[in-house]
Amino acid sequence: MDRLEFPIEYSFDGESNLVIATIPQLNYISSFGKDFTEAEKNITEAVLAYLEALEKEGLSIPKIEKNSGTVLIVELVS
Repeated sequence: MDRLEFPIEYSFDGESNLVIATIPQLNYISSFGKDFTEAEKNITEAVLAYLEALEKEGLSIPKIEKNSGTVLIVELVS
């Protein structure tokens, strides 16, 4: 099973009281949830769907630059 790591940014929207998770290096994919756990679950689903779409189009995963911040770890099922 392959494992990918993507730098992730979290923010909080005070108006909707939702946590927003964004992956800047994957075309700024974002998702949200009522807490960090739900936001991470939802962004993981969004990343997997994005990677699946790239694969169907014959495109490669963008080169991800590592940083020292928070990362989202995605397990790929072959």
